[in-house]
Amino acid sequence: MHSPFVRDEGPSGPPGRGQNPAPIEVRLDKLRGAVESDEDPNHRVAHSATLELLDRVDRIGTGSFTEGWELFADAALALVGEDRWAIQVGVMANLIGIVDLSDADDFVTGGRLVKRYGHRKIALVQTTVDRLLGTGPEMPVATRAVLILAETDKIAEVVRSVGWNEDKATEVADRCYQMGFWLVLTDVDPTRPGPFLTTPEDVVRVWDFGGIRAWRSQVAIIASNPWAPYGNELKELALAADRSFPIHAIDEAVKVYRTRFERRERELVAREIRRLVAVSGLSQREFAAMAGTSASRLSTYVNGLVTPSATMMVRIRRVTEFVQNRRPDIVS
Repeated sequence: MHSPFVRDEGPSGPPGRGQNPAPIEVRLDKLRGAVESDEDPNHRVAHSATLELLDRVDRIGTGSFTEGWELFADAALALVGEDRWAIQVGVMANLIGIVDLSDADDFVTGGRLVKRYGHRKIALVQTTVDRLLGTGPEMPVATRAVLILAETDKIAEVVRSVGWNEDKATEVADRCYQMGFWLVLTDVDPTRPGPFLTTPEDVVRVWDFGGIRAWRSQVAIIASNPWAPYGNELKELALAADRSFPIHAIDEAVKVYRTRFERRERELVAREIRRLVAVSGLSQREFAAMAGTSASRLSTYVNGLVTPSATMMVRIRRVTEFVQNRRPDIVS
């Protein structure tokens, strides 16, 4: 995987970096002090993620993203005291641990963050990490994190190696997979789809070298119409390319966007039924009686809890038309 950690530097270096920064150990100690002095119980899980990284400061330089510690120290200290600083710093610390060290604790902690805050909230923070670190617009940290989180078999093996049983290790690996999946789906824009892939080589190029922005552009094609055949075509190409994560991710993405479309469609139908009932001038009970249904059943349609059949929708429209056509006679 080609994912260089590009620094997004201006004239004075990356955001938050001073001209003569204190030694890394001093800055991380200062961060530890801020975390340990924060007594807000709602920050406990996020702070434990930060402390999990700080407790391994002696391993700076032993992993694959040494520069990440320096960038993290600056970015984290710049956030202390701001709104939501605890979760931002905790999630950033967890990603640094995953990308640099990939210890069992990093995966377990990631799972705990997801359990406490939910996949989507964690993903919203994760997608800002490269900006906070100043690692460049290609989002190399998030990209590398997703690639690591996709390897569920390796994650489960690492977690088992420190004494966790098979079920717990599998659970941690599954949560990590979901963490990576939702990180990719965050900021997907259906109005900006990428190019259609047509060969297994295209899939290899995009998955291995494209990075998270390229992956999101493929998901955007699915998001724009999750019932179109492209999702299945992409899965077949990924299978031919021997890339398992995209296969599962495509299936899940199709389900997510179909569910969202269906929810939106139910809301539109419910809104139309409310309009038809309102313009009829009847109460819901009166309207239901004329439509040949119960008031409680009509209420489920009005509130979007149940979507009526096409036949019932036609009947509801006819009731409104019938009442409106009769109204002049009734008034006269």
